[in-house]
Amino acid sequence: MIFLFIPIFLFALNLSAILSHPKSYVRDFYLTEFMRETNSSILAFKAYTSLYKVKLFKHTKLLAKFPEFQNIYRCVNVKKEYLRDVNIACILNNGLSLRTIATLNKSDLEYLYKNLPPSKQKSAVWAFLNNNFSKIFKDRDLGYYFILDYPNQKIDQKIKDLSIFEDKYFNLFVKSAVIHHLKKIQISLDQLNYKKFNDRVKWWLFLNALTLNEEKKAFNILYSIKYKTSKIYFWLWKLSGKKGFLNDLVSDDRVNFYTLYGYETVHKKFKNIKTNIVYNSVKKPLFNQTNPWDVLKFFNALKYQNPFTLAKKLDSNKSIALKAIALDKAYHYKYNFFITPPVYKDTNTSFRAFVYAIIRQESRFIPASVSSSYALGAMQLMPFLVRSYKGDVFKQFTYKQNISIGVKQLKYLFKQLKNPLMVAYAYNAGIGFVKRRVLPNFKYHGKYEPFLSMELIPYDESREYGKKVLANFVIYSHIFGDENITLHKILKK
Repeated sequence: MIFLFIPIFLFALNLSAILSHPKSYVRDFYLTEFMRETNSSILAFKAYTSLYKVKLFKHTKLLAKFPEFQNIYRCVNVKKEYLRDVNIACILNNGLSLRTIATLNKSDLEYLYKNLPPSKQKSAVWAFLNNNFSKIFKDRDLGYYFILDYPNQKIDQKIKDLSIFEDKYFNLFVKSAVIHHLKKIQISLDQLNYKKFNDRVKWWLFLNALTLNEEKKAFNILYSIKYKTSKIYFWLWKLSGKKGFLNDLVSDDRVNFYTLYGYETVHKKFKNIKTNIVYNSVKKPLFNQTNPWDVLKFFNALKYQNPFTLAKKLDSNKSIALKAIALDKAYHYKYNFFITPPVYKDTNTSFRAFVYAIIRQESRFIPASVSSSYALGAMQLMPFLVRSYKGDVFKQFTYKQNISIGVKQLKYLFKQLKNPLMVAYAYNAGIGFVKRRVLPNFKYHGKYEPFLSMELIPYDESREYGKKVLANFVIYSHIFGDENITLHKILKK
């Protein structure tokens, strides 16, 4: 039959229409979905070459459903099953991870060592082949390769000379050693003269000293940080117990995890919370917050237009989320905008407040949000999660389906983890991450706990995300009438 030779499209996406929009993560989301659905390898490749930011693993995996592109995906994601079938250049281009190398048998390691040209990959293979990691930190590239990609106890060793790593990336080196509890490296780092480093390195050297129970040194490092944020004042207060640092902390009107904890400590009400910001003076807002292309235009306009003028053109319940962001910039973040659009109702005030806390952190209530990882809608749901709940990825730009699915996911996480902080971490990075990487190392009891454990969460985004969601949760609980919810209570286990 003739129709068997014609590409069959069972979806409404039109490649030409997608490409008519400017390059952005929104366009990349639609191009990715097009690649997922099309059965034309030519059109899939055209979509791939039109991406604004290629996600090599994700997009080559989508191409790999076509036989002619399978070798490309294998090169990007070299597995031991087909290690000897790919070009050796795939290993040199980081297609083979250190974690995979660590699982290879002796024969495969010998094959790699024989065929790889002199490189950090070849040196890494030698280390695993001989179970000898003594040379790692004698070479900068090899040292960073291991500390960032394979921070395993096998590489933990005393380092006499750290000077070759003391560059603009050194904070990543220190952070990896501290977060992954590489004690011998930590002791080596503790011998450094902290005064010569920038604030980012000093922060991780402070945590390094604190985890080694060097409290006095930790305080001195922290005090030497030039730009003192609420986080720094919080820890200076915790380490010293001095009221002056607590006063510095609560003098900050911008509400966050640290200032909120300080407010609670001195029984001070948090300031400048704004919930009602709309007077509905505009019938047709300048931008439609349920249209992802319009949301892009809004953020572009926010860069160049007067934010007060922009906010006036968005004075409608239909664009309340966009107006809140414009006002935030207009007032130079002096006020704390915690809007309460009627997006979710629940007789359980605590759970409702948590839903609002998540939405505020995920999208600031913008229903047509698309992130760089293609998380969608107000609750920033990943497309695979939407599909797992039998949802439509293209119906995530209004509140209804998006929040319905997001609430189901939150209820599942609460059933599994109970604790709001752990649920926040899991919502951001997955329940597997929490069970493997967070819970085994998290402490509630101890001189500086659970705060120290919170600072040592492995992923940067998740680390800050948990703090922000908890602060949002407390504030929305109070807005909705439950003042019994406090950080002090949440963090006491």
